[in-house]
Amino acid sequence: MVTIDGVKVNATSIPRKQLVSIWKTLTSQPFPKVKAFQLEDRDFELVLRLRKCWDDEQREMEEWGRVLSTRGTDACVFNAEDYADADYMILIRENPYHNPRAVIEHELRHIARGDL
Repeated sequence: MVTIDGVKVNATSIPRKQLVSIWKTLTSQPFPKVKAFQLEDRDFELVLRLRKCWDDEQREMEEWGRVLSTRGTDACVFNAEDYADADYMILIRENPYHNPRAVIEHELRHIARGDL
């Protein structure tokens, strides 16, 4: 169980070792403080609806050419300024549509490029 934006959700932590391993394939920059969790699909969609903001929609337009439905979204990454032990938070749905490793890599790439 983890609390995200005041909502308690069932979540499984993704091991730091796995995150660092993927990070090293993307950049030689030091690994930032990243927490990643896999959420039950229902909880993931709830959190996405609560967090939806103009910046997310703009990024989706740039990346995908349209605003995405939460049902088609595998993961999200955001600045975790409200969390003392993380600079970034990655949330992944329990049953992603794409390979979980590729999903994590995609979200870490956003951090490495600094486009958050």
